[in-house]
Amino acid sequence: MALEKGPYIGDVTALCFAALPSRVVLAGTGAQLDCYNLETGARYFPSVHVFDGIRVHGIVAAAAESSALPPAIVAVHGEGKAKLFRLSTEALEPWQCVPRFSKWILDVQIFTKDDGHNVVLAIGLSDNTVCLWDTSSKKIVSNFHCPERCLLYSMRLCGDSIQSLQVAAGTIYNEVLVWGGKGSTCEAKIVHRLCGHEGSIYRITWSTDGCFLGSVSDDRSARIWNLQTKAVIVLFGHTARVWDLHIDAKMFITASEDCTCGVWSLSGELLRTLKGHTGRGIWRCIFDRQLSMLVTAGADSSIKLYSLSERALIPTTAKEMVMYRIDTGKNDGFLDSRSEYVRCLCFEGPSSLFIATNQGLLQRASLLPSGDVKQVSILQTPERSPLVCLDIFKEQLVTPEGCPSKEVLVACGDGQGRATVLGITSEGQIAWQSTWIAEAERQLLGAFWCKSLGSRFVFTTDPKGGVRCWAMNGETSEGPRHLAYFKSSLSSRIVCMDASLEKQVLVCGDQKGSLLFFHFDSILFEMEDPAVVEELDSFRGAHGISAVANVSISEFSNEGTKTISTGRDGCVCEVFYQRGQLSSVLSCHRVEKIAAITVLESVLCLSGSKRRIGLGFSAADFVLWDITNEVELKRISCGGWKRPHSSFVGELPETQFCFAFVKEQTICICRNWDDSDDSSPLQALQKQSHGREVHSILFFPDTDWLFSGSEDGRVQISRYAQEDLTVFASLEEHVGGSAVRALALSTRVYNSKTEASGIDDMQHAVLFSAGAKEVLTCWELFDKPEQISARWLSTHSTFSKKSGVNKDDLRYMALTVFAVESDGVPVYFVVAAMSNAILTVKAFDSSSKTWSRIAVLQHHKCPVLTLHHAVLPCFSQGTLANRFFVFSGCTDGSIAVWDLTNSVASFTVGEREKAQGLRPLSGRGSQGGKARRRLNHQRHPSQQQILKDPQSSPDLSQDAAVLSPVLVLSCCHQSGVNSLYVCATSSSTLSIVSGGDDQSLHFSVLSMQEGAGSTIRVLSRQNVANAHSSAVKGVWSDSEWIFSTGLDQRVRCWQIAQDNQLTRSCTCIIDVPETESIDAHRSSDFSLGRSSYRIAVAGRGVQVLNLAVIAVRKNSTRECGSFAMTPS
Repeated sequence: MALEKGPYIGDVTALCFAALPSRVVLAGTGAQLDCYNLETGARYFPSVHVFDGIRVHGIVAAAAESSALPPAIVAVHGEGKAKLFRLSTEALEPWQCVPRFSKWILDVQIFTKDDGHNVVLAIGLSDNTVCLWDTSSKKIVSNFHCPERCLLYSMRLCGDSIQSLQVAAGTIYNEVLVWGGKGSTCEAKIVHRLCGHEGSIYRITWSTDGCFLGSVSDDRSARIWNLQTKAVIVLFGHTARVWDLHIDAKMFITASEDCTCGVWSLSGELLRTLKGHTGRGIWRCIFDRQLSMLVTAGADSSIKLYSLSERALIPTTAKEMVMYRIDTGKNDGFLDSRSEYVRCLCFEGPSSLFIATNQGLLQRASLLPSGDVKQVSILQTPERSPLVCLDIFKEQLVTPEGCPSKEVLVACGDGQGRATVLGITSEGQIAWQSTWIAEAERQLLGAFWCKSLGSRFVFTTDPKGGVRCWAMNGETSEGPRHLAYFKSSLSSRIVCMDASLEKQVLVCGDQKGSLLFFHFDSILFEMEDPAVVEELDSFRGAHGISAVANVSISEFSNEGTKTISTGRDGCVCEVFYQRGQLSSVLSCHRVEKIAAITVLESVLCLSGSKRRIGLGFSAADFVLWDITNEVELKRISCGGWKRPHSSFVGELPETQFCFAFVKEQTICICRNWDDSDDSSPLQALQKQSHGREVHSILFFPDTDWLFSGSEDGRVQISRYAQEDLTVFASLEEHVGGSAVRALALSTRVYNSKTEASGIDDMQHAVLFSAGAKEVLTCWELFDKPEQISARWLSTHSTFSKKSGVNKDDLRYMALTVFAVESDGVPVYFVVAAMSNAILTVKAFDSSSKTWSRIAVLQHHKCPVLTLHHAVLPCFSQGTLANRFFVFSGCTDGSIAVWDLTNSVASFTVGEREKAQGLRPLSGRGSQGGKARRRLNHQRHPSQQQILKDPQSSPDLSQDAAVLSPVLVLSCCHQSGVNSLYVCATSSSTLSIVSGGDDQSLHFSVLSMQEGAGSTIRVLSRQNVANAHSSAVKGVWSDSEWIFSTGLDQRVRCWQIAQDNQLTRSCTCIIDVPETESIDAHRSSDFSLGRSSYRIAVAGRGVQVLNLAVIAVRKNSTRECGSFAMTPS
């Protein structure tokens, strides 16, 4: 029986190109090595574990010069170890292992001798020496010593042979020493002493010809040293430390802690800033001149490819910006309602822009290849009435000669309530025109085409939330027929829409962040008089009180019609609408926050590369963001989203992009459109994961799905399948990006009165996360075949109340959750530990989305770092009922036990009805609307299901009971209790295992006495001293095994004997440094008498381990499923 290490997701600390025979990339992630095909992006073979608990710091590959050797030789080093591998398309086979050095290995270089039949490995050490390892004799044959012996931070070897070997060493004195040896002797001399850095030198690189040397430093700069002329080029532009540097014949490339890569000219000018990584920075960058391919890897576990063609060497300047001024008449700088200025902009394509002005002028501006702009006036409204709205639709036509032709349809409206539709030919001439009175004066605010409906229908909107549908009568001047008036009950202006005749639905987004659904089918076309259509359903506050920017009907499934909306709250909202015979069902399945964009205009799904591109604004800049690869593509300073603007994006946004905006009565057009550019879009060989420490990790019960919460404020879903750990999705970030300190998962709903045990109910699986700014967020989980989807339910926070900010800077430290049924509705009781040593018990009503504080647990004088709960069936007054216990571990080394049974019962019976009378704030974020208020009208049932709680929601209860613990286990640890796990061993006994800063494990067994009150007896206590050689950070237990992990980078397995004594069974060195959390789940095969455990460890990364156990206790309470334990 032994622990088997599985894959690791974490920092990628080494990169290298190799040939097999096509170009591949070797990447070191933790202690494992991966090989990726650059053409397909797939792995050649599964990950190979190189070291035990030691990161891969460097990789060097060399092609064999003799047929007697393998196609490629790979040398890998980390700390004081180095290994040689044979690389082929089938596998990475171990070849030789160099004995461990007492000093760290900083670099290695592969040389061949004896006409290429033998390999010598040059090894550079941190004491400024170089050793030569001969693979034929398997021993060190020579040593080189620098005349100046000192400790190093970095070293780089250069040379085509041992005789020409040169060494560049970055010393602890912030200088670079260049020295070399004489053949196989120990003689060496210092050739160059390079000074200038003001911080530690992290990495050194050579040019291919050995004439230039580059170094990066703690002083946020990179320096290029010309060893022949002694000239120095300083590259300064990063906002944090620089980790890596590449020297190319035409440019320099730097990688920094600020998560950017800088592309510099040979003169030191910054040409490009490449973004895409998150977290602690980009560790490595390599560049291949033949492929024009840049590969970067960072702390977020992602490996990304950038195409750097010759265009990358052209600085981004104002040459791409074409500017022209519209003649505004006699304006003297003071504008009024009659002045001439631009009201609307709309791109027809990459070379044509339509302009609508305040004096009713419609123009078409053609962007010529020469850089000039050709303006043509198309329409002038009567009485110079202002054009207030504009929309364009391109229709594919077939001429009488059978040739395809595109006609541009322009829909616009003026201040007199007139709507106009124009057919514009490719030559810019008006083919036909139709004008009619759509609304009263100043009541026409919008004119829209629905792309899915083609040119058959035009929609107009009024200020009261009404939408009129008009059927076009072909290419005639006759006005269209008024089909229907869609009336909104919210009385807010409609700003976007989409429709589907197939699903008979019209979806509208209004100015106050709500989505409305109307019935829309062909029956409307047959009516003589316009029909008045009431809304079928509405989703209030889908985007807070921020306007909905775009809405589109995406697809149809068994769950209903999928609608995706974007809003000026920076979020993407995914809603499913399903209409039944009696009622409709409206459910929000996902809310995605695009962190880089605060005002999200739209999301484009590129058909060619399957990428998602977000278009929006961040402060005063327009941002083009690659959502799939999480990288910024464009950023244009334009003054913000409130001014007229328009954008147009092609299949390759990097080189096919147009943006126009108005600034100081000037229309500025930024156009970068190159159909001939052979640049490939950004790709990711390895998906992005957490960029910072992972504080909590959980398994979804009886599955291989993992939930992790990190310091970067994100909750992430991963899956372990086929010996591979893959990032599946990332849930919405916490408020303000606050760190996720704890996760809790509830998959079982209990009855507080009569049922003896909980019932697993995956339909009510809810994930809760606790943040560092007193933020609680919960998601409803859906276990579907081959995937798990999450629907955001609510966010509760107190730090942004109107009474002021949180002066005490309180934060949540730990979390545990259990669910109790009340009138057929699950109520989730959330116990959270705050940094002021107070524990609060909150109840979340899943039907009304309200939070209520029902109790405060006061005893601890020091902060609580871990929580857990247990639910036990007990007889009380002849009735079998559940009792709810919570366990808290404090930094003073004590563990307290709390009985919440009475508080739970009183809330589910009486207090919940009072809380239901209060309405949660609608919407999201700080834009959640007004304070709470009583419900004055009956809401639609579907509205109740999806009504969303704000991120700043007050507790609905005024008073909360103050509880004291029923038992305190003192002196469990000499210092803080870092982790705690509770397991039911029988119907009346519980086992508690905890780990602390004192490196020990504490194991207690408690007996719960039946009857009234909370009578608890301690049956046994055991303390395992020195369970780990450092602080114990995570524990997990069932009735047979205990798994623990600590800062010593070990996972230890402890077997629980019949007399409740612990015996250490096995230990495994893991690849996760700075471990924070552990979780496990068990699967058993009783027919074979076997069981296996899947163990997940989190810290600076995530790793999964496997444990196979031969003997299985048949009376295991875990297998009976009688008791539920939810890890904190």
